[in-house]
Amino acid sequence: MNKNIVKLALTSMATASLLFSTSAFADAGKAIFVYGKVYVASADGDRRALKQGGVVAQGDTVITTSNGRTQLQMADGGLLALRPGTEFVIEEFQMPAEKDIAMSEPPRSFFVLIKGGFRSITGAIGKDNKANYRVTTPVATIGIRGTDYDAVFCASDCGAYSRILGTAVSNGLYVGVNSGGVVMQTASGSIDLDAGEYGFAKNAGSTPSKSEAAAGLLSARTTAAVSSGAPDEAAPVVVTAEVGVTSTDSSGNVNDLVSGEEVDATGTGAVAFSRYGGTQDSGVNATGAPLRDASDGLTGFSDGDTDVRLTDAQPVNVGRDSDRDGATNLSWGRWSQGNVAVITTAGTTTTPVDGSVHYVAAAEGGVTPVLPTTGTASFDLIGNTDPTDNRGNVGTLGSADLSADFTAQTVDADVSLSFQETNEVWNASATDVNINTADATFAGGFDTVDITSDAGVAQGSGDLGGFFSGNNAGEVTGAGITFSLEQGDTEVDGSAAFQRGD
Repeated sequence: MNKNIVKLALTSMATASLLFSTSAFADAGKAIFVYGKVYVASADGDRRALKQGGVVAQGDTVITTSNGRTQLQMADGGLLALRPGTEFVIEEFQMPAEKDIAMSEPPRSFFVLIKGGFRSITGAIGKDNKANYRVTTPVATIGIRGTDYDAVFCASDCGAYSRILGTAVSNGLYVGVNSGGVVMQTASGSIDLDAGEYGFAKNAGSTPSKSEAAAGLLSARTTAAVSSGAPDEAAPVVVTAEVGVTSTDSSGNVNDLVSGEEVDATGTGAVAFSRYGGTQDSGVNATGAPLRDASDGLTGFSDGDTDVRLTDAQPVNVGRDSDRDGATNLSWGRWSQGNVAVITTAGTTTTPVDGSVHYVAAAEGGVTPVLPTTGTASFDLIGNTDPTDNRGNVGTLGSADLSADFTAQTVDADVSLSFQETNEVWNASATDVNINTADATFAGGFDTVDITSDAGVAQGSGDLGGFFSGNNAGEVTGAGITFSLEQGDTEVDGSAAFQRGD
């Protein structure tokens, strides 16, 4: 669906269809879980970062980056879990803030999926009158018959699914029903899907059909369980398995998402990376498929649907923690002064590194540790790259701290760095960054970024991505992070490796 059409529809809706006082209605919903970078774009064009506990309203578009995901609890008790790389519009949401408020129009929850995918568990609006719930996509409209379902729309952007399944994924809309039923409707026809059934629609002019391909895609990259707490209750955070075909249950057991049987942990190939050509944030990929040279320097990694390859940029600050007792075998480095190849399904783009591309990677053949569900851990810095900015300056990492609260499934992180050329000191601090237990990664934004220079103290922003490393016993032995900071036109990046210290 054309974004301009969506904006026009939202504008018309806001000016013509509301016959009631909006002050009588609650927010459409709130974020009960946020991982990585997630944004909200309002109908008037304002854009803000979405954080846990943040609210969303009618007319908002929720945008998850390639490393972001969120779970929304709607005001009627409905639940939405948005996958990475998703744009999802709350087209119309009418729900009285109080039960005795009269409405000139019936309650409605209408959504638009522009790209990406989600899982939905119907709330009170859809249960009371199923015609009052729908999701419009560029291919088909999804209606419900009381349901819990998954949907993914592929438009030449599902390369990560292709890698997992080992086969090319066709463009179109994939839908799978966990309970209840849905109706997939295109201009050419419709199909009813019941629990355990999967459907596919190639385009708006094709008739939907049942599909084993949809079953394979949605099972291989499922959005696991979401919270089912009431809207006014503190909902438990249940993270999702977005990469790979394994997840962990509440007891820490690794389960195959397709068969449901316990499986052995497999090599992760985890890579955390700073921004590269065309990106704005740090990222992390638990199945980043790192490519290494003879000295264990990284020459390529995967960022979801995108592959990034070293071309004529120079590898510097290359290091590995290997020659000591208890070594983590984490490796780190940066690519400087040259170009990288950014490869997508649309082709290959050669782009200059803007400063440097920093990385930290897990050991080759390492395993995903099964994270503890209680307790805390602190980590000691064992290696890092020299931070760089996009003005060509190379700085010094003064300190970096990392700690984990496995009971809350969050991490805290601090970095302090300086640039002699500009006489700047950057201090960044992040608290309660959510952990994804399914793949032992974490990502989020810094709460504060302070830059001290001759001009005084300025405030910036930034984000980090990272992963835990471990062994075959499921023990957490180390962690790696990358960070990206900015203030005005200045961008700063770096990476750090840690060993568990307690």
